[in-house]
Amino acid sequence: MTELLIDGSIVALYFAAMVGVGYWGYRQSESLDDYFVAGRNIPLWMYIPVMSAVILGGASTIGSGGLGYEHGVSGAWLTIWLGVGVAAIGVLISTDLANLEAYTIGDILERRFDQYSGTVGAAIAGVYALTIAITQIIAIATALNALFGIEMTPMIVVAGIIVVIYTALGGMLSVTITDFVQWFIMTFGIFLLALPLGLVEVGGVSGLSAELEPSYFSPTGIGVSTVVSYFLLYCLGIMIGQDIWQRVFTADSPETARIGNIATGAYAIFYGIATAVLGMIALILFPGLDNPDLALPMMVLEVIPVGLSGLILAGFISAMMSTADSALLASSTLFTNDVYKRFVDDDASDERYTMISRLLILVLGAGATATAVWIGDVVNALTLAYNLLVGSIFVPIFGAFFWKGATWQGAITSIVVSNVAVVGSMVLYGFGSDLPIVIGLAISLVCFVVVSVLTGPPSNREDTEWIDTESTEHFE
Repeated sequence: MTELLIDGSIVALYFAAMVGVGYWGYRQSESLDDYFVAGRNIPLWMYIPVMSAVILGGASTIGSGGLGYEHGVSGAWLTIWLGVGVAAIGVLISTDLANLEAYTIGDILERRFDQYSGTVGAAIAGVYALTIAITQIIAIATALNALFGIEMTPMIVVAGIIVVIYTALGGMLSVTITDFVQWFIMTFGIFLLALPLGLVEVGGVSGLSAELEPSYFSPTGIGVSTVVSYFLLYCLGIMIGQDIWQRVFTADSPETARIGNIATGAYAIFYGIATAVLGMIALILFPGLDNPDLALPMMVLEVIPVGLSGLILAGFISAMMSTADSALLASSTLFTNDVYKRFVDDDASDERYTMISRLLILVLGAGATATAVWIGDVVNALTLAYNLLVGSIFVPIFGAFFWKGATWQGAITSIVVSNVAVVGSMVLYGFGSDLPIVIGLAISLVCFVVVSVLTGPPSNREDTEWIDTESTEHFE
């Protein structure tokens, strides 16, 4: 009981601090740029931690630990592909994204094609971002369930309320500060406490090797088909995620965005391997768990000294909260900027748009929490989100940057038809199949190219005016 009180108090204090930061952000946000993109002033030394915190959430921590528990070191592939995807953004498009000074994916699609492509793309990206928030709320509740032994439903409600409050209050300013703190906690907890202490508990790397089958140390132990599936879902998906792009928009220069994304990708690869190894350690200590997602929280609570275990668990929760808050803000930003502003009131003040975004966070957050109670499964929710995102809008988004012959007719046809194909394929083949995303990508590419060729050439606006790479006035 004393141990629970100490560890629980540490986690509770951490939650209280996050709400406090949310209130600070509320007092500091003076413009729409502050609320949506933290004033576009985030330097490199802060950008790398906060971008890392965004991508390394429940899937990368609790999820990768569970995969490590089941499959060994190859469970790291999920997080490795996330890292590769973020690094690819840095190499391919981060400079253009920073120069565009946009708020959303919908902005990009509208500037390159038309408002209908922007709206439909934003709606899909908004559903994706909201689904990511749902998965993180479930993951936070899983950690709280392991700590307090209380049923999942009340833990999901608690997690949802806390994330919604501090995100709605301060917007991107609050999210940036909390993510910066959360990155240090999760890095300290994973690399300096959980990993070394866990290895000591099982007799080091040699003890790990002696206890587990050789397949647990194979990079393809999880199966080549699963590795390919993770590439399609997570690598391609992270490259067009609104939560990731919105972080790019916060960079103080294109150079910060480029270097920061590449460095974040490298960090994510090491993080994925570390959490998979922690899952392997948990397998030795707690064989036969019904729910592999409990492997990491249980290991921490059992083998780490009281007090430190609460700190590490707070680090795990930090990883999930940092992704949840960014995803929730991303969803609110998309619906505020690409639906409300575009179709309801296009001439309101910054204060009005900020208020609408806060209200949307409350509404969407309540819906996300209720859905989390209903779904209760992180993997299925993530699969749904990434299938829709990658299968429907990956092709037109990257086509906007790399093919001058693309037209708005090709973009909107590609998005709508492939979205129907993805949903239909998921109904037909199920969530566990790779076919929905493959079918969606193939149909999207065919529609995009064929319709663009038939309706081309694009107008001058589409072809030359949508992006001005020389326009770096904000950064000078």
